[in-house]
Amino acid sequence: MFPRSTLALTLTLAACTEAPPADPQPTEPEDAVEAAANCFADRADALPVVTRADAHAVGAFRIAIRPDAGLDVRHASAPSRSLFASASGAPWTAAQAELTATDRQGSFQVDEAVHAACTMPTLGDVHGDGGTLALRGAFADASAACANLTWEVQLCEPRPGHLAFRITTSDPAFSQLTLRVASSASERIFGMGEQFAHDTLDLKGRVIPVLAQEGGVGRGHTPISPAVNLASPGSAGSEESTYDAVPHYLTSELRSLFLENSELSIFDFTTPEATEIRLHAPTMIGRILFGESPLELIERFTDYAGRMPAPPAWVNDGAIVALARDLPRSQAIVDQLRARGVELAAVWNQTWSGKVRTYIGEQVLWNWVPNASYHPGWNDFVSGLATDHIRTLCYVNPMLVDPPPAAGPVSRNLFAEARDHGYLVTKEDGTPYLLKVTAFDAGLIDLTNPEARTWMKAVLRDEVMGKGRCSGWMVDFGEALPFDARLASGVSGASFHNQYPVEWMRLNREAITEAGRLGDVLTFNRSGSTRTPAYSLLMWQGDQLTTWDKYDGMVSALHGLISGGFSGLALNHSDTGGYTSLSLNGLAGYEREPELLERWTEMNAFTSVLRTHEGNQPDVNAQIYSDTAAIDHFARFSKVYKALAFYRTQLFDEATTRGWPVVRHLWMEDPSDPIAPTIDDEFLLGSEILVAPVKNKCWTWPLCPYDKEVYLPRGTWVHLWTGTVLGSTAAGERVTVKAPIGEPAVFYRKGSAVGARFVANLKAAGITVAPAR
Repeated sequence: MFPRSTLALTLTLAACTEAPPADPQPTEPEDAVEAAANCFADRADALPVVTRADAHAVGAFRIAIRPDAGLDVRHASAPSRSLFASASGAPWTAAQAELTATDRQGSFQVDEAVHAACTMPTLGDVHGDGGTLALRGAFADASAACANLTWEVQLCEPRPGHLAFRITTSDPAFSQLTLRVASSASERIFGMGEQFAHDTLDLKGRVIPVLAQEGGVGRGHTPISPAVNLASPGSAGSEESTYDAVPHYLTSELRSLFLENSELSIFDFTTPEATEIRLHAPTMIGRILFGESPLELIERFTDYAGRMPAPPAWVNDGAIVALARDLPRSQAIVDQLRARGVELAAVWNQTWSGKVRTYIGEQVLWNWVPNASYHPGWNDFVSGLATDHIRTLCYVNPMLVDPPPAAGPVSRNLFAEARDHGYLVTKEDGTPYLLKVTAFDAGLIDLTNPEARTWMKAVLRDEVMGKGRCSGWMVDFGEALPFDARLASGVSGASFHNQYPVEWMRLNREAITEAGRLGDVLTFNRSGSTRTPAYSLLMWQGDQLTTWDKYDGMVSALHGLISGGFSGLALNHSDTGGYTSLSLNGLAGYEREPELLERWTEMNAFTSVLRTHEGNQPDVNAQIYSDTAAIDHFARFSKVYKALAFYRTQLFDEATTRGWPVVRHLWMEDPSDPIAPTIDDEFLLGSEILVAPVKNKCWTWPLCPYDKEVYLPRGTWVHLWTGTVLGSTAAGERVTVKAPIGEPAVFYRKGSAVGARFVANLKAAGITVAPAR
C-alpha cells in the first residue's frame, strides 16, 4: 500500500499536419519521433481553458475525458467503436524504480525494485485551442516523493490512423511509467513480436517482457530445461524468451497500441479488465492505431516500424541448403541432390571463416574473413556453384574472437583490430567487455561508435561480399549487450539493449546498400525489436530443438512464425528440422528423426524461404541427404516451393508496400469468423492457400492412420492432392483428411486463379495432383 501524496499531471493532445504518403510506404520507417514532436505544444498551460465535458477532436480522432482523468479514444470514421480506453482506477502511474539484470550467455534475468510510487490521479483543468487538447491534474498520494512532481503527456496525429502520445515527468528519477488500458475477459491479444507460445497465440493471461534475448534451450521442456539450467542456470529460457520482442499488440476488438521506446517494457495481460504497460524510462512514447481490419492495423503499425523488401529473385529458384562440410564433400552432396531433382537456389556454408575445436566440439571461428587454411579452394567452390546458378551464403555475427593458434594462420585478426581501435563494448573501467558465449570469450562491436560501424561495414564489403564472394549471410546474434556495458555514445547498456539488434541489422543493410548489392544479396537475422522490419531482408526464428514439441521444437517454430506476422515480421522462416540436438554419441538424448525432418520440410515449403540446417550435431541428425528416400522427399518439396514462386512474388510485394505477412493467421483474413482467432496450428499463405502442418510423430509406424483434422475457414476449399472440394460458404467447419508423408494437409480456394496456376506448376514439375471434384 503506497502512502497518499499530491502529484501534478499535464496531458496534452494535439493534431498535426504531416502529409500522407503519395504511394505505399517504403521499407524505411518514417522519422516518427520528429513528426510527433512537431505536433506537441511547447507549453500546455499557454492554451485557453476549455470545457471538460466536450468531446475534443484531435485530427480524425475524438477524445472523451472521464471525471477520473481517464480517456476514451475513437475515430471519426467509426465513432461507435472505442480504440482505447483508460482502465478504471488509475489510468497511469509513475514510480521510482531500479532494475538489476543478470546475464547468462545471452539469457537475462531482470528484477524490478520500486522505491516510491504515485498511483492516485485526479483531474484538474482542461486546455485547448482547437488543435491541441491538454489535461492537467494532480495525484492524491500523500507521499512526499510525489508532492512536487509534475507530469506532461502529449498526443498528436502525425499521420492518418496514428494517435501518438508522449508521457514525461519533471523528475527523471521517476523512471518507471505505467499506462493502464481497459480490456475485457473475452478480448484476445496478439502480437508482441515473435512469441513462441506453448499453447495458444492469444497472450491474454500472460506477462510479456519486451527484452531481446537468447531463446534458450528447451523453454520449459521437461527434462531438457531442468538439465540445461543445472549445467548453466537460466540458459534454458522460458515461454517468454524471444529473440525479437516488440512492444506492440492488436486485439480481437481491433484495438492496437505500441510503444516507440526501446527500453525495457513489460506488458501485463493477466487482469481480465485491464492491460498494464510498464516502461523503465522517464519518457513513454507510443501510438494508438486505427484500422478496420487486422491487416489494416498491421499496415498502420508498419507505417512506423518499416517494411521488409522483396528478397532477391534468385531466392525463388529453390531451396537454400546448409552444408558445413569440407568443400569436396559439400560439392559431392550438391551433385547428389541435383542428380535426384532437388531445386537449389543456394548453398549456405557457415564455416567459411574456419572452425576451431573447443571443449563442446567444433565451432565456427568468429573472425569474418575467408580462411584458406580451413577451406583451400574456396574460390573454385564458389565459382563452380555459380556456374550452375547456385549462390553461396555465409555467416556473420557482431562478436569477435581472438583466433587461437589451433585455427591456423589468418589474413586478419579482426578482434585485435577492433580492440586496438576502441571498437568494442567496454566495461566501466574501459577494458573490453568479453562475453562468455559457449566456449568463447568474445568481444562485442560497439554499434554506437560511428568509426566502429564504418570499420565493420568495410569488413562486410571487402571480406564477406568481396574476398569471400558471399551472396548473403546469416546475421546472427545481437541480443547479448549487457545492461552494465559502457558504450561510446554514453547511452546506457540497459537503454540500448533492445536497440542493439535493430542497429546490428541496420549496419548490415547499410553495407549491402553502399556496396550496390541491395536486391542481390540475402541476409537473414533472428534478433530485433520494433523497427527491425525497416532494415531486415529476411527473418529467421533462431534455434529450435530437433524435436516435435510445443516448447522449443517444431510446434514452437510454427507458433513463432504466425505470431511474428502481427508485428511486422512479414518474411520469416525457421531452420528446417530444427538446430539443437542433445545427443550422447547417438545413444541417448535427442537428435533429429527422419520423420520430423520430412514434416518440417513440408511446413517450410509454404513459407518465405525453404532453408535447411544440419544442426549442432550433424553426424547424429537425419539430413536431407542421408539416403535416397530423404533426398527424394526433399526434392519433391523443393519443387513445391518453386511452384509457388509466382504467388510468393505477389506476397513479397504486399509485404513491401503494405507490411502484410506472407504467412498469415486465419483471423487476419476473416476477422468476423468467431473460430479463426482460436486456430493456432494452421496458417494461410497469403489469402489463397491454407496449410495445416502435421505436427505429431507417428507412434504406430508402419501402420499410421495419418488422419489430420483441419479447420477450414468460411468458403469452399480444394484439397490439393485429391481435388476433393470441402467447406461451406456459410461458416467455417472442421474436416478430417489423410495426410501421409509427402501429402501434408494443404488446400486452395475453389475458383482461385492462384490455386489453378499452382496446380499447373506442380504438374509441370512432375508432381501428381488431382483436379477439383
